[in-house]
Amino acid sequence: MEKMIVIVFDDRTKANAGCEILRQLERDGEISVYEAQMIAKEPSGSIQYIDNSDTLAFPVIGGTTAVGALVGLLGGPLGALLGGMAGGLIGSIGDLVHAGVTDEFVNDVNTAMTVGKFALVADVSEDWVTPLDARMEEIGGVVFRRTRSEVKRMHHDRDVAAHRAEMEQLKAERAQARADRLAKIDATIDALRNKLGNAIERDRSKVLFRQNQRDARIQALQAKADQSQGEIRRRLKARIAEIRGDYEEKAAAG
Repeated sequence: MEKMIVIVFDDRTKANAGCEILRQLERDGEISVYEAQMIAKEPSGSIQYIDNSDTLAFPVIGGTTAVGALVGLLGGPLGALLGGMAGGLIGSIGDLVHAGVTDEFVNDVNTAMTVGKFALVADVSEDWVTPLDARMEEIGGVVFRRTRSEVKRMHHDRDVAAHRAEMEQLKAERAQARADRLAKIDATIDALRNKLGNAIERDRSKVLFRQNQRDARIQALQAKADQSQGEIRRRLKARIAEIRGDYEEKAAAG
């Protein structure tokens, strides 16, 4: 099951140990890590990105964006903007909604992550919570997680529906409008038509992004499965089937 996790530690040494635990759990097939970022809470309350090239060497798989968006929210309103820019995000709020992130979740993490503490923020798949929780608890890590939600239609879809409904209403009114109102109504319809086209294109881009993300994740998991045996291979195969099935369910829902 795909999830967003945040693990809070008292210091950098424990956070580094947490990185090694993530790597070990992935090697054992207990979890699959698609992206991970180490951060720290500064005295100002802002979030500092920690260079993880030596300690957290997980490649970004499938162009995930939720990690950067979540890190931004943990820094407050300004941090949300900077986090989005740092991750090259477009539609980051939608990505967080898809990831099941709510104000409650962010507040819980912020309450635990006081000044001077470190955290690992990661986009993962895991079958059971116990392997990760138990290992992190041993080194004092506090784990927060959210399962990716079953949201099937994002805000751009609602834009499409709203623009279409308004256009239909205007067309009906146009049939009964006075001649001096026709130009104004036509101009409004044209503007809505442009907005509708933009909203449809956003939807297409989002669908393509999700498809590319799914394909990249499946490819990465398949490569690991091909090099694994026994229980680890079984877990990876099950994870692949789950990701593929989840995507197909959302695609069928339109």
